[in-house]
Amino acid sequence: MNQSTSRSRRTATLLLAGASLAVGLVASPANAAASWESIPAPEDYATVSLLPFDSQNAYARTMSTCIELCGPVAPKLWQRSGSTWKQLKPPTDVAFDTLAGTGPNDLWAIGRKHVGDGIWHVHRYDGTKWSSDMAPDTKRLEILDAEAVNRTSLWGVGNTRTTNTLWNPTVTHWDGQKWNTKTFTDIDGNFESVDVRSENDIWAVGYRSVSDEVANYQPLAMHYDGTKWSEVRLPDTPGDRNILDNVVSNGPKDVWVHSLEHVWHWDGTTWTRRDIPAGYVKSIAVHGGQTYVGVQVNKSGDPKLLRWNGTSWVADTSLTNGTHVLQLTTSPDGSMYAYSTDAWSTNYLSRLAPPAAR
Repeated sequence: MNQSTSRSRRTATLLLAGASLAVGLVASPANAAASWESIPAPEDYATVSLLPFDSQNAYARTMSTCIELCGPVAPKLWQRSGSTWKQLKPPTDVAFDTLAGTGPNDLWAIGRKHVGDGIWHVHRYDGTKWSSDMAPDTKRLEILDAEAVNRTSLWGVGNTRTTNTLWNPTVTHWDGQKWNTKTFTDIDGNFESVDVRSENDIWAVGYRSVSDEVANYQPLAMHYDGTKWSEVRLPDTPGDRNILDNVVSNGPKDVWVHSLEHVWHWDGTTWTRRDIPAGYVKSIAVHGGQTYVGVQVNKSGDPKLLRWNGTSWVADTSLTNGTHVLQLTTSPDGSMYAYSTDAWSTNYLSRLAPPAAR
């Protein structure tokens, strides 16, 4: 998932847990010359979810960091044009937990009001005006991540609440005129992230509920080939709460998924664990055909950005802003963006331009 803001990328709370220091990690020579451009953040002391389109245009969702005791905090919606951010004032029924779209005049805002009716809303913004609510099911269907392929195709994933204690993973597709929704009623669980490489190559990941009394959740990954959805089963890891937060595809034989603590790679035939040496995996993205991981570090000195070199993770020291990388995302022009923060909740946005053509 590269071009939308997902549920897993909305959380920036630092987890206080110990981990071993990485041993043997060195800076990546291949990226020694990489140069990140600093971009002003739309709001200080706020978590940021970024939806970029190119070097000049983006949308962002921010949530103010509560330093002291405070009441409910409503998120804010921003639009970037050139070097300037402006806050948008959407209608009162518009929620924007998840953003997706193809450009400044094609934005999808999806979510549930943090203070309000609790109904799931789906609206579209054409750069001037907002649509009426387009939600396929306001009461039972929760869309937690979405990706727009073009102006007439949007894929969303999440869950359908069957009972007060049972959820089923669900995929819904807007074809330009109507929603087509598929719920996997034989699975108790949820989808957290979607990656659309093409209309016949789509991955949806999340978790399934199991009877493991320690963990209760195990990874769930499904693939769509244009005709049918099929589960691509990952090995269970008993005792761990393995909720897959993100998926990114770099081709049919190069797919990456992660939970907070584990990373898996699909080579077209087999899943292989490719865990990072230390810290928590917060985001994953592909830039120039190479896979990167953003890390919430546990100890000073741990790397916050890693790159897979084909055999192992190597530290990438080219990004200097912040001490934790909480979001990596790529834009249609091939740029990679990073949202990073430090212990003082200062936020940073950075852009890595597409690799030069050879």
